Amino acid sequence: SGKTTLARIIASTTKAHFVSLSAVSSGVADLRAAVKDAADRLGMHGQRTVLFIDEIHRFNKGQQDAILPYVEDGTITLIGATTENPSFEVNTPLLSRSRVFVLKPLSDQEIRTILLRALNDRERGLGGMDIELPEDALKNLTVMSGHDARTALNALEMTALVTPKDASGKTKITLETVEDAFQHRALQYDRAGE
Repeated sequence: SGKTTLARIIASTTKAHFVSLSAVSSGVADLRAAVKDAADRLGMHGQRTVLFIDEIHRFNKGQQDAILPYVEDGTITLIGATTENPSFEVNTPLLSRSRVFVLKPLSDQEIRTILLRALNDRERGLGGMDIELPEDALKNLTVMSGHDARTALNALEMTALVTPKDASGKTKITLETVEDAFQHRALQYDRAGE
């Protein structure tokens, strides 16, 4: 759903400096460095910092507590992204100082629109490849993407690149090619059943 992009847009719109960390690969030292830089930037230039933490639920209680004073005093504006329920995965003091937004998955029609744009966009998409994508293959790409635009676009690009051009120079993607692209699709499983 574009969580990082949305955080970047917020930072850009508010003229704030954007810092991104992943809770998977960052620790307290990274947080401290980001906060120190944010405090320096605020003090010297008056510029606020948006600190985006992807997979914030992966930070333990101590790591989440380390962020709290800087959220409270305004040194940083925290945007945390999680695929988990924040009520259970983000500690209460941090959660009480936050506003939770639920981002909904893209609809099949939105995924379809994105795919069709990619097929026609000559500058940033596959428009220069002269691709023919029949309706059944487009529908399969749409449904099998799991409402994830990145997955749909990656599968479209992969099928376009592995499909040889025919005698007329056209890339004719088939339903079978699309099915191959999703052969090992990982389905999401929520052990808590939520």
